[in-house]
Amino acid sequence: MKKLSSRERIIKALNHKEPDMVPIDFGGVHTSLHKKVHQDLAKLLKLDTEKAEIQDIFQQIVYPNEEIIKLFGSDVVGVYPNAPDGWKLKINKGKDDFLDEWGNLWIKPKNGFFYDLEEPAMKDFTIKDLKNYKFPDPLDEGRVRGLRDKVVDLYKNTDKAIIMFNPTVGIWENLWFLRGYEQAYMDLVLNVKFVELLFEKLLWWEKAFWDNALKEVGDLVNVITLSDDLGTTDGPMFNPKLYYSLLKPLHKIHANIINCQTKAKVYMHSCGSVNWVIRDFIDCGIDILNPVQVSAKDMDSDILKKEFGSEIVFWGGGCDPRNLLSGSEKDVEDEVKKRIQDFSPGGGFVFASVHNIQANTPPENVLAMYGAAVKNRNY
Repeated sequence: MKKLSSRERIIKALNHKEPDMVPIDFGGVHTSLHKKVHQDLAKLLKLDTEKAEIQDIFQQIVYPNEEIIKLFGSDVVGVYPNAPDGWKLKINKGKDDFLDEWGNLWIKPKNGFFYDLEEPAMKDFTIKDLKNYKFPDPLDEGRVRGLRDKVVDLYKNTDKAIIMFNPTVGIWENLWFLRGYEQAYMDLVLNVKFVELLFEKLLWWEKAFWDNALKEVGDLVNVITLSDDLGTTDGPMFNPKLYYSLLKPLHKIHANIINCQTKAKVYMHSCGSVNWVIRDFIDCGIDILNPVQVSAKDMDSDILKKEFGSEIVFWGGGCDPRNLLSGSEKDVEDEVKKRIQDFSPGGGFVFASVHNIQANTPPENVLAMYGAAVKNRNY
């Protein structure tokens, strides 16, 4: 087979056909690395270690050095909508905290690696408060200003597949962002009317945003990301009956909003043990599952490929984070080979790390992981 461009390679894999080699993703919102390990990796490779630009303020994830991206053979480039004109990120350096555009307060503990949710915007809200709450403007002109020019430049001047990231978290995730984790769980059972109204408003927000954004770039992007974490390491985050009654109908509408306006594939980021919901994702019109947490219950690569491999694309699953953190370089290389062998036959696989690479990961293991991917990517 002739050598394909990165974009051609990704598109072929997304259509469940074997490309010339296994596609690789490195550097996106779910496949990048913490600023600390980025510094360690750049130092190991004797690259410029000056501070990298942050792409995810909450997790302190960076845009990696271009030389590292090239070394790791990434076939993908990510695009983010802009921040709205109506909100600016302002970090209070005294407390190292900030308010997001939804009104949630986030704080980074001293010597911590991430920002934690300190005060949810709707912690004590009643339904009346929710009805009166002014949501961020999904049609704020700043969100898409210059977006088409940026995407056209990437389309014409790179051969990379273009993935566009959602400007906010998922519908369930926003419930616990806005209410707090404990309150969100109580709401699912004791305050269902509140949950239904909030979900309705969040879906309206997503529809308004994507209708506007896809008018700008829907003809050029290859993948659109959504997210809703539904799994723990051992199983569902809540009773699956609640998913079927409250969330699945909204996921179906959400995916349809995108599928009706673009040929781009729909990517769902959902951590943990999610074998139980993959069939539902497929039914909703979702094309891609990320991060494929292979260390979680019922998430072994061999099982997933046999059960769902012809119907959904696995984007991730490249290496168990525990091996990446504490295993030897050989352990990492052996696992990468296994995951590629399991996931790659017949296409439908994009190699990437299992979620973002964490702060204390040995940089040698990061190098071993992507080195093994590049070495073993040929069909």
